[in-house]
Amino acid sequence: MAYGTNPDERYSYGEVSDEDRREFLKALGVIAGAGVAGATLGDLRSEVSTGSTAGLAEMGESLRSGLTGSLDQALLTSELSALASSFEQLPQLQAMGVPEQGQSAYRELTTGAWAINDHLAAVGFFSSAEETLPAFTPEHIETTTRQLLHIDSLPATLGELGFSGQEQAALVANIVNAREQLSWWMPTLEYPPAEAVDDGVVHEYVAPLQQRAAEGSLLWIDGLDHFLWQRAVLVTPEMIDRGLWDIKSMLGGYYLLGSAARDLAAGSIADEHLTTLITAGSAIMIIAQEFLLHDVVRITDDKRAPMAGAR
Repeated sequence: MAYGTNPDERYSYGEVSDEDRREFLKALGVIAGAGVAGATLGDLRSEVSTGSTAGLAEMGESLRSGLTGSLDQALLTSELSALASSFEQLPQLQAMGVPEQGQSAYRELTTGAWAINDHLAAVGFFSSAEETLPAFTPEHIETTTRQLLHIDSLPATLGELGFSGQEQAALVANIVNAREQLSWWMPTLEYPPAEAVDDGVVHEYVAPLQQRAAEGSLLWIDGLDHFLWQRAVLVTPEMIDRGLWDIKSMLGGYYLLGSAARDLAAGSIADEHLTTLITAGSAIMIIAQEFLLHDVVRITDDKRAPMAGAR
């Protein structure tokens, strides 16, 4: 771990506690007093200045010029609509609990996102993003989070997807409060080569950072139907609830990334916002998939359903 704090203590499940809010503001240079008020994006925005945007616009411009193909605005618009409809299925998944054998309810959530993903990979979007954007350093996270709070359309976009005011704030707070965990994810070439150390990587087999964030999220969601069914006797309602927040976050992060690509195709996004939304969307997906492992996949004895309640 490069920057030192335990992210388990600072991850918000759809509601930002006073402590988490103070930690978020402290990381952005704001010392909050004892009388902490609410925690919506508007509350956070009112206390965090935009700061310097130096470099963000240049990064966005470079990303745009680094594409090897043409973005398809109609495809992105259509598949983003499909992705948005996936959020409507989340309450049904919560009511369903553990899937029955052969069900595909979780996998169906990602159909629109995979279509977007395939297109972005084909036009060199992910490769250009990795070549252009820096690693998740504290400075880059701070700068982009400040910008994210001040994108006027963000609350409405997230609200249309079904994120409440508290949930919107939790998404953004988690980026900063889990920044140590983000620092583990690096551009491919920053990992040591396989021939240099035992846990090194073969660079040509490792996808760009933003692509790993996106596809990792979708693959984890796709696997949950079978995974949960196999472990039905171990799964608790709390695990389902927390897992659904992680999934909602991943889909929300993907929507921000995909909507930035759509707006780029339409020529309607500022370069600094392009950088901000891709960085924030990727960060949200990374954080949420790491916590999905903690919340659902790695079922320890202290979390599993009691034997008396086994189905």
